[in-house]
Amino acid sequence: MKDNPAAMRKHLFIINPVSFRTEADMNAFISLVKDQFERVIKADYAVRISHFPRHAIQTVRQYITEAGPETTVRVYAVGGDGILFDCLNGIVGLPNAELAPVSYGHNNDFVRAFGEGVEKVFRNIPLLAAAPTILTDILHCGSNYALNLCIVGLESASVFRTVALQRKLRTWPRFIKDSIRVYNFLYYLGGFLVMFDKKLLNQEYIISIDGKNLSGVYASVNIANGPCYGGDKSAVVTAVPDDGLMDVLMLNGVTTLQGLRLVIPYTNGHYASFPGYITLKRGKIISIRSNDPLVINLDGETFLDTNITVELVRGAVKIAAPDNLTYQKRSVFHE
Repeated sequence: MKDNPAAMRKHLFIINPVSFRTEADMNAFISLVKDQFERVIKADYAVRISHFPRHAIQTVRQYITEAGPETTVRVYAVGGDGILFDCLNGIVGLPNAELAPVSYGHNNDFVRAFGEGVEKVFRNIPLLAAAPTILTDILHCGSNYALNLCIVGLESASVFRTVALQRKLRTWPRFIKDSIRVYNFLYYLGGFLVMFDKKLLNQEYIISIDGKNLSGVYASVNIANGPCYGGDKSAVVTAVPDDGLMDVLMLNGVTTLQGLRLVIPYTNGHYASFPGYITLKRGKIISIRSNDPLVINLDGETFLDTNITVELVRGAVKIAAPDNLTYQKRSVFHE
């Protein structure tokens, strides 16, 4: 047991099938898991398929409950940020649960907090099975929890529009609709289209961060626990998932032309170059209200509301960190 830390826990793989190009690819992954656990790792494991959004939440909780409170269960979220979101919401509040991202989705933005180019490490099953864990902060918003971010406004509307565009591609050949280049093109196209919504670009918000009033007219409010999003973008470069604080990037109200000029430097973390347009704050709790509907993106899940409160929960989950990886600090915070 001492020489095989993986054998001291149970292992549950939750697979998002749409993260694989074909069913044969998914079956090959399942065969790999079976081979590694039965021949090399020699530990108790199970594999479950997530058939629809939020399906994994109940699957995870049921498995961990049946395992018993004395048994540590490592839950592997196989896919992108969507299945990671579901698995997180399945393990929250269960002290014997651990979470391991397994990068197979379009977007694996949360694992980029460990550094760029680490996706292959998060596909190495033996490394993941034996990896130590890092206590990681999460965001609590209403009845949901998120690992990476909560965005309100322009960027959320862009994701909402992007998802709508993706749905129109469902009948296209798979090599086109599954292409990361096509996804990035649709992301920018969605953002371009919402740039002409003048009301969204200049929405009035009542905002409080740790009790301090920051109300005003904003195009976007990006509440970050992790620094990365959108596949290759990193707007809130000061965010670190285990530092006990949220980093909040607020884009002031802009015209369409100003927004188009700012989008590239903004999404690449150059907020400090535009102090007249972009403000960065930090805190542990933020409340946002508006007379107009809030367009909200919580780790890729988009919904509407009239007010939200986002609170950081310090060290709430244990994240498997293979190869002794740690969260990387991309930039030092300064106001």
